[in-house]
Amino acid sequence: MSVCMSVCMSVCMSVAGQPNASRFGYDPIHRDRRRGIPSLMSTHRQTRTNVAALTISGLLGLGALAGCTGGGAAPTAATASAVPTRSVPPAQRPPAASVAKSAPAVLSGALAALRSGVAVHTDVTDSTTNGSLTYSDDSTASGGRQVITIDGAGHVTILFIAGVGYVQADAKGLEGVFAVPEAQAGQFAGQWIALRPGDKLGSSTYDDVTAGITLSSVASELEQSGTLTLSPAATVAGQRVLGVQAPLPASDQLPATARNVLYVTDNALLRPVESEVTGAGSYKYDMTFTRWGETLHLSAPANAIPASDVTPATSIT
Repeated sequence: MSVCMSVCMSVCMSVAGQPNASRFGYDPIHRDRRRGIPSLMSTHRQTRTNVAALTISGLLGLGALAGCTGGGAAPTAATASAVPTRSVPPAQRPPAASVAKSAPAVLSGALAALRSGVAVHTDVTDSTTNGSLTYSDDSTASGGRQVITIDGAGHVTILFIAGVGYVQADAKGLEGVFAVPEAQAGQFAGQWIALRPGDKLGSSTYDDVTAGITLSSVASELEQSGTLTLSPAATVAGQRVLGVQAPLPASDQLPATARNVLYVTDNALLRPVESEVTGAGSYKYDMTFTRWGETLHLSAPANAIPASDVTPATSIT
């Protein structure tokens, strides 16, 4: 994954009256990246964010808001630089010809590579000093699997198979991610819940739940806006890469030094290797891409409960 940023960041923004998104495939600071650029529950941030807003009460139930103030202030900028923190010794730098590509062309090629891929595994970490959100996803052209862990306490698994979204979560996951009322969260914890177009689970729509899972929706989270720049070749995860970076919008309420950086292979494939947010103070976001072309076997859960049993249509506004 756009959901595309973090639970605590999103919650503090909510307190300040700012909209939040969660990255079910999409994170809110990831609006552009969504899973979509970053948000504790945002971008998968452009974000895969995708989105279901986290309620303050739900997060309090998870203990994820400890120490979070309601001022909505952006994270304090540390001494982080807006430039990616990948050191490149001069001797390791490739000839200028190998980086004679434009940033927009590299980004476009990377998104095309992702959309046309057979399958890929991604791991996302979204965190602030107040809490963290992690995603472990397997994406294909038509579906996939997403496993979410909220501050190490709440757990959610989402399957997207044949156009149907299936959710299994513990009570904390149902409350914190989908804003399912406490009573129903306890009642339906651990059971598979099926969502079809038009359904809702708590405050989350079908689109919120299934966003940021397929290859195309993950690619949409990686889209960047603003002025794109190309960084020198470097090595990431043992692969030579080029970095495409862009500033994050002021609406994300991050330090002015914050940058969204996408590293792609420095070859004809232009496959995404890692996406991260740099220069954002205490806010951290990192997304890695591995296991390209993996074989994914998914089966629809038997006896899944209709989402309407948890969130009746009469409660949908």
